[in-house]
Amino acid sequence: MVSFVLIALGLFYTLSGVRSNIDRIVEERLQQVVKNSHDSRDFGLLNSRLKVFSKTFYGDDAFLEMEGRALQNSFRTLQSRIDDVQTASLLLQLERSFDDYLSHCRWANTLLNWRADQDDDINDLLVLIQEVIAEKTIDVALQGGDVDYLEQLILLISGYRETLLGIAKHNAEENKTKLLAGKVDDPPLLARELEQLSLRMQTLTASEPPIDKLGHHLLSRVQYYQYLMRLYQLEMIQLGEQGRLLDNLAGQILSAMDESDKQAAAAAISARRDIRSNIYSLLTLALSLLTLLAVSFWLSHRRLFTRHIQAPMELVSDRLKAFQQGDHSSPMRLGRSDEWSEIESIFNRMLSDLRNSVSALRDSEQRYREIFTNSLEAIFRISLSGQMLEVNPAAVKVFGYTSREEALLSISDMATQHYADPADRKAMIRQLYRDQQHHNFECRLLRKNKEPFWASVSTHLVRNEKGEILYIEGSLQDISLRKAAQESLSKLQAYLQNIIDSMPSLLIGIDDDLKVTLWNRRVEQESALAARTAIGMPLAEAFQLLDPGCYLAKLRDTLTTKQPARLLKLAGRRTSEKGPPRYFDMLIYPVSHKEGNGGMIHLDDISERVRLEEMMVRSEKMQSVGSLASGLAHEINNPLAAILQNVQVLTHRLSPELDKNRKVAEELGSSIELIAEYCDLRGCNKMLQAIASAGQRAAKIVENMQSFSRRGDSSFVSCSLADLLERTLELASSDYDMRYHFAFHKIRIVREYQAVPNVYCEPSQIQQVILSLLKNAAQAVSGHSDSPCISLRLFATGKEQVCLQVEDNGPGMDSETVGKVFDPFYSTREVGSGTGLGLSIAYFIISQNHQGQLTVASEPGKGTCFDLVLKAVTC
Repeated sequence: MVSFVLIALGLFYTLSGVRSNIDRIVEERLQQVVKNSHDSRDFGLLNSRLKVFSKTFYGDDAFLEMEGRALQNSFRTLQSRIDDVQTASLLLQLERSFDDYLSHCRWANTLLNWRADQDDDINDLLVLIQEVIAEKTIDVALQGGDVDYLEQLILLISGYRETLLGIAKHNAEENKTKLLAGKVDDPPLLARELEQLSLRMQTLTASEPPIDKLGHHLLSRVQYYQYLMRLYQLEMIQLGEQGRLLDNLAGQILSAMDESDKQAAAAAISARRDIRSNIYSLLTLALSLLTLLAVSFWLSHRRLFTRHIQAPMELVSDRLKAFQQGDHSSPMRLGRSDEWSEIESIFNRMLSDLRNSVSALRDSEQRYREIFTNSLEAIFRISLSGQMLEVNPAAVKVFGYTSREEALLSISDMATQHYADPADRKAMIRQLYRDQQHHNFECRLLRKNKEPFWASVSTHLVRNEKGEILYIEGSLQDISLRKAAQESLSKLQAYLQNIIDSMPSLLIGIDDDLKVTLWNRRVEQESALAARTAIGMPLAEAFQLLDPGCYLAKLRDTLTTKQPARLLKLAGRRTSEKGPPRYFDMLIYPVSHKEGNGGMIHLDDISERVRLEEMMVRSEKMQSVGSLASGLAHEINNPLAAILQNVQVLTHRLSPELDKNRKVAEELGSSIELIAEYCDLRGCNKMLQAIASAGQRAAKIVENMQSFSRRGDSSFVSCSLADLLERTLELASSDYDMRYHFAFHKIRIVREYQAVPNVYCEPSQIQQVILSLLKNAAQAVSGHSDSPCISLRLFATGKEQVCLQVEDNGPGMDSETVGKVFDPFYSTREVGSGTGLGLSIAYFIISQNHQGQLTVASEPGKGTCFDLVLKAVTC
């Protein structure tokens, strides 16, 4: 022991001295090598980034600025760390050269962007010229001129665009390496192509205006393009020269760093020699001491090994062999108080725990067997090939067997024997391989008697310690009743949905937040919005047939009070400017369900009913006014006839041409000429003429009033509505000019006649109706339009109807006026300018005498359009 301590102390002092020398030498050399390595590595990375930057900055200004600043910062950082004066100086030159290089890069990118803009501008200008030539070609063709020259120009423009496309493609594929290596006296880029293009474009400058001006502008653009190409070429040459300068400086820096690495390597070689000398001295001393130590240790170890290791190990080995042969109850007895006593205690505790574990395992197996046997859920164990390995009584019953043994012997291929579709088992196996387990896989299985039933199968893979699959273990439930209930529910839902979709009414369901929950097919048709899109949307946003303001307040009241509400005759939104107005009746009633409260909206389209009601009201009004007019006409005719007759008689008796008048005047001591002159000077003749004119006008009013109460004895014939329209136009022109002193010929008449069948009508009455419509249109446009126009359209609306439209560009009418326009004695003109019976009589003639339709559509500021529909003559 003393010798061992002495040897250890000697080794300790010797090793301490060697270690301090080695640590010092190694630390100095390593620091220098590490620093050189870091500098070389950083500059190598910086040089690589510089090379990548020089090849990728083209056209990317953001990358150029960001990477350029990063490289500048890296140059400065590396320069501050370099100790070598020569290398630091070279780095400073490299930094300044890179600043110049960066400026050239920015200018090169600017030229690239300008060139790309010129490509787009020239192409847009060519498209503009092509469109101008195309428009001029159409104008010349419509005028019957020669368009060959213009078509040739269009072909030339197409050629120019192809040439420019080729130039742009050449620019996109240009060899930047070749440009960087070029010289100042190299020929300009694409000089020949651009010169040829300029010569070809001279044709445009010699064309007629405005093509010549556009051609000059295009030519100047191409010349500016040549100038940009030359600037870009010169800048790329300067950029190449600057890049070569950077490469040269980088090479010099790498050479200087290589020289530093060589010096560090020489220092490392020297350090290695010093370390080797120290190590040889240490090894000599260590070998001597270790030899002495080994002999002493072997002698002491032999005695200790025999007593403390070999003898206890033989006892332990004998007990383990007995344990292997089945002796699990005898304890281990070593009779020692050292570490082997702990091994003895641990082994004996292990025997006790093993006996307890075996007992617990038997209890657990018994409980599992009871659960397996008594479970109401079918449990099975099956191989990958489909062989049944184990089943519980519930599984035996589900599959229709009488005993477990029968099931195990009978089921050899599960897929073909008990799967209605063997592909279901293959799908389940694929999912098991992927997920290791699968829950609630629903499929149709077969019992022993081939009776199908629905089952929910849950399975998982069982593996051994090596990860190999042993079998599939799982459980299943018979869900046939649940499937039947689901199928019945699905059929019921489909049946109810069909009922809802088959309803002619619009049906919408909403929740408490006024969001759509039901949207039947009728609503889909009316709103052109699919149910899958509308459900979940706010009602005001989804339903656009009505203005939300007319029903939302009532809807919220219904949801709050739980009381149904009905809204009648709601005006719908117009689908087009000239479309007929629509009206709806709305029924709102609350609906409660387990998810919450809501409501249902039931709408009926009553537009046709409202239209019929209006027609009935107007018809009844016409009939009542007609009865009144008939009585008034008879009462007025008698005194009116007497007035007109007496005026005519008085006029004749004041006439100098009758001998009887002359004789009576002479008998009274006067002459008929003096009496006539007196009447003329006192205005009696004008008064008589006014009385006669007023009487004739009153007679005309009476005649119109009588039209309400009688259909007349006129005969209906087949006639052309276009011919009647043209004859009525001539009549309206002369009549309007005389009565209202307005030049009817100044109104532009637009005729849009289609080939239509004849109509069955009374021509004079139809002419009276057309004349009334033309007069109203002429009065509407007179004084209200700078370019008065009346459009006449004639077309067939079906096989049995013909429609005449009379539309003016006058001031139009508001909705209130449109509703009264056919009312008797209603007029928008000044008192004395009309009776208000023209359109009423026209409506009566069309609706009553001809069983047709006369409607009007108008809006303020958008003119008025009358539609006259008559039955066509069918063969």
